[in-house]
Amino acid sequence: MSTIYLSEKKEYRALDFSKFVAAFLVAAIHIPPFEEIAPVFSHEFQQVICRMAVPFFFVCTGYFIGEKITDKDRVKKYLFHIIKMYVWWSLLYLIPIIDRFWEKKRSAAGNILELARRFFLIGSYIQLWYLLATVAAVLFLYLLVTRFRWNVKGIVAAAVLLYLTGVFHNTYRHVFDTVLPAANEIQWYLSVFATARNGFFFGFPFVTMGYLFRVKADRIRKSAYGWHTVFFLVLMMLEEWIITQKIGESSHDMYLMTPLVTANLFLAAAFVPVVERMGAAAKTMRELSTEIFLLHMLVYFWYKKIMECMGLDAGNHLVRYMVVVTVSVLIGLILIYIRRKRSKQENYKKNIKQQKL
Repeated sequence: MSTIYLSEKKEYRALDFSKFVAAFLVAAIHIPPFEEIAPVFSHEFQQVICRMAVPFFFVCTGYFIGEKITDKDRVKKYLFHIIKMYVWWSLLYLIPIIDRFWEKKRSAAGNILELARRFFLIGSYIQLWYLLATVAAVLFLYLLVTRFRWNVKGIVAAAVLLYLTGVFHNTYRHVFDTVLPAANEIQWYLSVFATARNGFFFGFPFVTMGYLFRVKADRIRKSAYGWHTVFFLVLMMLEEWIITQKIGESSHDMYLMTPLVTANLFLAAAFVPVVERMGAAAKTMRELSTEIFLLHMLVYFWYKKIMECMGLDAGNHLVRYMVVVTVSVLIGLILIYIRRKRSKQENYKKNIKQQKL
């Protein structure tokens, strides 16, 4: 019998496979593979299609954290896990971070302050902002649900207002260029936080979307969400064209259509049934999506450095993309293998101790 309501779902393997694809889209934002081959398509692919990926990750986070958002210990454990990941990966990226953000014209103290500002307010490196934003978004949702006891409608209303505020500080900021009070406020905000694509204006709204789907799962029916996704994606392409041609080039992180595209994309994937025998593969894809997301810019940095030291051309963007994602997948598989082996050893030791007791 096929699933009718989202609450009836017992497995989410399709979401795991979707995360794997989304990780490749994130890599394509930073290394647009079709830039030389098909510039027009590359622009649409990079600035529209690939922009579904990160919101999709946030919605997944909100959906799965939604069932335990009132459990202080589980939320605390989750947040500390993400914080440790953020610190650890920031250390791994330390050389790329210094290479990108350390400026000779600034004093050592000034550079250290700049790195601290980025670490706490923006994100230590290009894609690592996602981890910082996840912590802020989940913590904010937890506080609204448990400490302030807001109802779902109030939380959703706050999420909508914050997202719209973010859109006007991001993609649509040039609308306010001639409105001095607003333009000055936006300029000040960006001088401190660099972008509105962060935990409050971007992460929280999409985490809230996932949370909403969780608490209303018994009311969400199976529908043609895939076609809805295509429809709203076309509208998002039109929106991007209007912004670029009529309003002014700016960040492409936040469109008005993004929530509608992401909502339907998530629901389309959530309702797709995947047989049980694909469970192991789905789990690997889920873990691998995280590794690709976190690894790809580190691989890209060292790939360019190695090629430069060897006096070789790094190749066009398609070559770079293929090299980076291939190496990221291989390293990711090795890390997953090591992590699983270590977990088995720890479980074995625990079982031995229990048997002795």
